[in-house]
Amino acid sequence: MNVCESCDSTSIDLRYVDGRYLCGNCRHEKDIEADRGKYAGIHNRDINKVSVTRAMNKAVIVMDINSDIPSIAREMVSRDAGSVIVTENDKATGIITERDIVKNIVAENKKPGELKAKDIFSSPLITIEPEKSIAEASEIMLKANIKRLPVLKDRTVIGIISNTDILAITPGLDTILRNLVDMNREALFSIPSREEISEDLEDFITGICESCLVFSVDLKYVHGRYLCRNCRQEEGEDYE
Repeated sequence: MNVCESCDSTSIDLRYVDGRYLCGNCRHEKDIEADRGKYAGIHNRDINKVSVTRAMNKAVIVMDINSDIPSIAREMVSRDAGSVIVTENDKATGIITERDIVKNIVAENKKPGELKAKDIFSSPLITIEPEKSIAEASEIMLKANIKRLPVLKDRTVIGIISNTDILAITPGLDTILRNLVDMNREALFSIPSREEISEDLEDFITGICESCLVFSVDLKYVHGRYLCRNCRQEEGEDYE
């Protein structure tokens, strides 16, 4: 298990892409700009009309709660997936993400071969219905502080939608997400209020960049906004 050369997170499915080893999320983000072209006709006023079905990924990995961790990890790597839906008696009951594996196994120095899905999965499972809008999906993600939402129809998982899937739909959604970030800033992120910090603050904080809306561990307060390193460089404000 190694570290992604883009986001610096530990990953079980690094792939060599354009000269760097990237995790599944970062590889997916590289495709966002290409995906935007498919939805070029969608504007701000249409966001509430775009259904989750239109943006979700139908390729979902589903495994039993008694599946062993090595089998789950191999399946995630072979199918280039960042999560697995966990079922019990054929009913979706939880989810395992890369973060769950890193947090509950790697960080705890446990042996994967001795653990099963039931030992590390996250529950209860937060889901969304396929006919809901992507605006509703983004709001649920932000309020629950999660990156993925399984899509359920008649109690069956038919897909999964992630934050990057939503951002790929249209640049117009950025406005909604930015408003939601502001609404939920205090509840979701450990970010001090703007009145409590100064323009020359050197400490980094964790949260969502207010320019590109990507989660970052090195946000800095620059001219009234929290920006990640890439956005600071684009604006000529990163002198580190």
